[in-house]
Amino acid sequence: MLVDHADAKQHVRLTVADGSPLDVELALKLAAAEAAILDYVTRNEPGKTLAVAWTDPAATPPNVKAAVLLELGELWRFHGDDPGAAATMPARDPSTDFQPAILGLLRRFTDPVLA
Repeated sequence: MLVDHADAKQHVRLTVADGSPLDVELALKLAAAEAAILDYVTRNEPGKTLAVAWTDPAATPPNVKAAVLLELGELWRFHGDDPGAAATMPARDPSTDFQPAILGLLRRFTDPVLA
């Protein structure tokens, strides 16, 4: 877990009680956001080496947490069932499918910066 569930709730401004259907949905989207970020960072050996130390939110670098929260925000806001969402989604990098702000946060944890 890279980001606390409470921090994720605060990021998307979710005020429902723990265990409510929306809270459960948030947990699923948080897991997906974290998986996407980890998949990107760990695609090479230097990133894998760094990510091993991210055993809990306290051990996760702030830039990585911010990237997870940005990705979570997109997953939360753009469910994929809104036909007008494409017009308001942030631009995405075609090779990673992340917005430039996420790539900027993660750049220092991946090759070629670490090479």
